[in-house]
Amino acid sequence: MVACNSKSPSGQIKLMQKRVDVVERQVEVLYNQDFDYLVKAYKALDTTVARTRDIREEMQLLQAYLQQFETQSEEIKDNVKFSRKQLSDLDDDIKNKILDEQTAWQYTREEEKVLDVMEAQIRYFQEKFDAQKEVVNQLRKE
Repeated sequence: MVACNSKSPSGQIKLMQKRVDVVERQVEVLYNQDFDYLVKAYKALDTTVARTRDIREEMQLLQAYLQQFETQSEEIKDNVKFSRKQLSDLDDDIKNKILDEQTAWQYTREEEKVLDVMEAQIRYFQEKFDAQKEVVNQLRKE
């Protein structure tokens, strides 16, 4: 019954697999909604407001975040696939008694660090995109 407990390595792996799924969904939402919206807003601002006002700094910052996300979103997706495989393999190794509990916990902690980084990347881009939406809205109003 210990294998079903979240305090066991297998239980922790199950929770981490759910978190990986959440990261995967969040990066897709960021890409399909926020990124897409901001790309369209950039194009619209470039053909309207930028023609009559100097908004180069705002446009450069927005472009930088969009380019950064475009690159890092692919890395996050690759990391999601890799983490999913690592967690599955780790779970199999535990079930097949290839790893002792101490070693399993060590590997679980390492995977936790990778997952923490991916979650932090999602939070970072969500915050930056939310801020950029505010900038876009303000530029449209002025």
